[in-house]
Amino acid sequence: MKAILIDMKLVFMAIILAMFTQFLTTGTPIVDMLHSFLAMSIVVFLSLVAKQWIPSSLPTFAYATLIGIAICLPDTLVRAYFLESIGKVSFLSCCVPLLTFAGLSVGGQMEELKKMSWKVIVIFLIVSTSCFFGASLVAQIGFQMKGII
Repeated sequence: MKAILIDMKLVFMAIILAMFTQFLTTGTPIVDMLHSFLAMSIVVFLSLVAKQWIPSSLPTFAYATLIGIAICLPDTLVRAYFLESIGKVSFLSCCVPLLTFAGLSVGGQMEELKKMSWKVIVIFLIVSTSCFFGASLVAQIGFQMKGII
């Protein structure tokens, strides 16, 4: 439980940064965003608890995704609150602190990255190219189905 509380401190720091970024980019008052970030905090907390108590090799992000899907199912009582609350957030503002933390965590593993050297670049190029062509293919099929192309 202590590890969950330590992780939640980092989550709250990220949420505060995201709220500040949201305020700067959209001008939305911080008071109006409290429900949104409370809803996201609940999902993160539940996913951390699930990761600790459910014996599985799934990452915490997978638990957060599953919990988010379960919350948004049509027959759940909290669906309207979560959809309305989280719908107010521009997720670009949430990406800034998350990418900052990701960069800091990678920075702490520079020796391991040096061992992988050029392999990381090759993997990055393959993944990026695959994502680009996959998204292009999906868009092409969708546009053809709609008769736009």
